[in-house]
Amino acid sequence: MAMIEQSDYFPVIERQLQLTEQQGAAIRMLFDGLKQMHTDMTEKVEEVQIMVQEVRDSVTLTDTECYQLQNAVHLKSNELTKHRYKESDGDFKDLVGRYRRMIWSKMKKRFEVAKYSHIRRIDFDDSVDFVRNFRPEDYI
Repeated sequence: MAMIEQSDYFPVIERQLQLTEQQGAAIRMLFDGLKQMHTDMTEKVEEVQIMVQEVRDSVTLTDTECYQLQNAVHLKSNELTKHRYKESDGDFKDLVGRYRRMIWSKMKKRFEVAKYSHIRRIDFDDSVDFVRNFRPEDYI
């Protein structure tokens, strides 16, 4: 076996160092690219979340929710009339209608809509609470 001189190792070691440095530079570029992609993706996800929330905030009541709100208004207007007047009064139905119109009017004003069906879905529970807690005295 021939003896290899130490000076023969230097070119081999130097070449190995060059390859390691090139691999390190390539890995750094890959890492930097992945990091930028992660940042870009995070920003896009936040933008999409904001847009989804805007859509949710603009969606109006479903037919079922409209029906439930109508039912709540009918019950409340009947309840208000019964507490203040006798059902035997000739004007009882007219008075129920007045309370009903008052509730609708105040609700549309409260939720800033032209039609109650334009109330946003996210405000549905608040609108039902509004009806259930409605007191004409609060608007006199």
